[in-house]
This record gives sequence, C-alpha cells and structure tokens, in this order.
Amino acid sequence: MLDQLAPNVLAAQAEVRDAGFVQGDAMTQPIAEARAQTRRFQTFLSGEPVPLAGVEEVVIADGLRLRIYRPDAPGPLPALLHIHGGGFAFGDIDSLDRWKREIARDAAMIVVGLEYALAPENPYPAAVNQVLAALRWMRDEGAAHGMDGGRLAVSGDSAGGNLALNALIRLRDAGEAGPSFGAIIYGMLSAEHDAASHAALGTGRFGLSTARLDWFWTQYLGTTPRDDTGAAPLRADLRGLPPLLLLAAALDPLLDDTLKLDARLDEAGVPREMQIFEGVPHGFIAWTRLLPQAQAARAALVEALRRHLG
Repeated sequence: MLDQLAPNVLAAQAEVRDAGFVQGDAMTQPIAEARAQTRRFQTFLSGEPVPLAGVEEVVIADGLRLRIYRPDAPGPLPALLHIHGGGFAFGDIDSLDRWKREIARDAAMIVVGLEYALAPENPYPAAVNQVLAALRWMRDEGAAHGMDGGRLAVSGDSAGGNLALNALIRLRDAGEAGPSFGAIIYGMLSAEHDAASHAALGTGRFGLSTARLDWFWTQYLGTTPRDDTGAAPLRADLRGLPPLLLLAAALDPLLDDTLKLDARLDEAGVPREMQIFEGVPHGFIAWTRLLPQAQAARAALVEALRRHLG
C-alpha cells in the first residue's frame, strides 16, 4: 500500500532496534540525553567510515568548526556544503558522516560539513549566519584546501534544507556570488502545520510527528514570529535562485513543504527537479548502508552535482 512503509524499510528498522539503537526524543527526555542517544543511533547507521583520500577539520571565524571530505581526485575541485537536519536542535559534525563521505567519493568533489549552533540555546538566526560564514569561507578561502570557489553547491536535509534555502536567498539578496546549485531534501520550510501531509502523516506512526515538529519550531524561533520569511523560507521571494534538486519522502508530514516549494519555484521561474521516494519516512537518507532507496537518493544528488558543477 502507498501509505505503508516498504518491507525492506521495516526490516532495516527492526535490525536497528534489535541492535539496541533508537533516536532520542527531547519531548520525553532531557535534551542532552536525547541528543546523546540520537548521536549513538546515527553512528550505528553510518557504520565503518567510507575510505577517502583525506578528511580534515578547520576552525574558521567565531570558532565555527568545519570538516572537509576530500576524494581521490586532482584539484582544484568543486565543493558541496551539506547541512545536517535534526530540527535545528539535534545533530553535530558527525551527523550523516557516511552520506557526506559517499557523496565525496561518488561525485569526485569535496564535501564540507559543519557543526552549527543548536536551538534552543542558540535560536534563529544563529545557525543561518553560520551557514553563510561557511559558504563565504569556501568561496573566498577554500582554494587553500583544494576547492574551486567558483564551483560551489549547498544541500541540506530537514532543518538543514531550511538553512540551505535560507542561505541561497540571503546571498542573492546581498548580491554576492554563491552556490550555483542547491539540493533541498525533505526540507523543514514552514512553521504552519495545516497541510494535508500533516493531517495524513503527522501522528508519528512513521517516526516524525507534527507535535515534534511544532516543538522544534518553538525551540528554534524563540521570539521570532512563525510567519517570518527569514526563518520560514517557503514564504520568501524565490526569484533568481540557482537550479535546485528537491528530494522528499512519501511518508513524511513535511511532504507538502516540498510540494509547495516545487510550485513556488515554478511560479518564480527557478529551474528545479523533484523526486519523491515511496515507502520511506522522513530521515531515510541516513540509511544508505541499509536501504536502496537512500542509495537512489544519493545517486540522484551525485548525478545533479556532476551535471551542474562539472
């Protein structure tokens, strides 16, 4: 059935549970405990590190920590900044380590991850400003680390998709050179939860719930209104953005955020492609070690990166 998890997804979830790993939940646990539990869960999903030519860390302005994943390819290379999800409140530089390593390997390009400031300790716009700092550093200083600052891309999943889209909008508004391609993966783009996908999929039966999303937005926004276009980019002016790839999960209360973004990009004349993966829940790209659907999403991003960045 179209509203059921695929059999291989159920099997993979059972394997993870049997190994003793579950995601943390800050609605029922102290946030530090929930973050630690989620970190262990994500580490299990990543498994053994995918070999690369090199991995290094740098600290740039204001102590922002970046990790650079370098493939075995001659440079200077195009570079992708990937911004992890976690509802703005979870995740760190190790989040999606396997995904970033696999993209670097398969696309033969540098991938950069960052450890941005989490809510509620650091509400909006702290994380957005750090993403902008990372992109500007890659553009202006990345050559010392083998990057071609003229061939940049940005991607993000869930809350990271929000930050990626936000960064593209802000660089456009500032008239600055920025990424020439972006990927928004089941983006958390609006604090409004009256969409059909929330009504049908928001109970939490597939993991992510509308109640949890509401909690995340409350932590992230602080005193910022929920309809603020800077925090909720689905409401922003989208004209003049670079080409985008939209990836979504069919069993995700955030599905309508992607569908609405697709429609708004069409109205704005922004080139884009969209793929919706059936039978999978929110967060599925972290499962490339276990799920062919996640591997297909990775392949779609790699193909688009090669096409747009060369």
